[in-house]
Amino acid sequence: MATSEAVDSSALKNDTRDDATTFAASLMEQVNREDVASMVYIQRDMLSRFEKTNEMLINFNILSANRFEVTVKDFQKHTQLLFDMKKDLDTVFKRIRVLKQRLEKNYPEAFAACSSIYTQASDSDEDGDDDDDEDSDETEVTMATTQEKYPERGDYLPDLSNPPLVTVSDLGSPTDQILGQ
Repeated sequence: MATSEAVDSSALKNDTRDDATTFAASLMEQVNREDVASMVYIQRDMLSRFEKTNEMLINFNILSANRFEVTVKDFQKHTQLLFDMKKDLDTVFKRIRVLKQRLEKNYPEAFAACSSIYTQASDSDEDGDDDDDEDSDETEVTMATTQEKYPERGDYLPDLSNPPLVTVSDLGSPTDQILGQ
């Protein structure tokens, strides 16, 4: 009886294999082999295109990262340069204020004459230009207010965007004023 069961199980296995093979063969007959081959070719072609595109994007990202580093370094250098220039300008304006204060103490008449010539020149410039906007009027008022508040200091900063033309010969020298010439 053992042998008949072994024969039945082997026959059953063969029948199952035959059924699976038959089923797979029938499925294979349903699909056209040329269509499958063309789909595989198209998929391989697309895979190679995607790999090339991926490689190009990786190279682009590396190049962009390198250029970004260089740009950041340049930006930091330029920012530091601007901060240094601002400090230098602040120092220059501070020195100018100190020099103006010294000149005002040592030569008050010459300093007053320079201030009056400056205000006259700026007034004549404003009268000649009809294109002036309201900002120049505000600047003049601010300068006048600063002079009125702190006449002894003389540390106002004039608008340097449109400086008046005053020559040394117009002012004379401090020694000329002391000698009364």
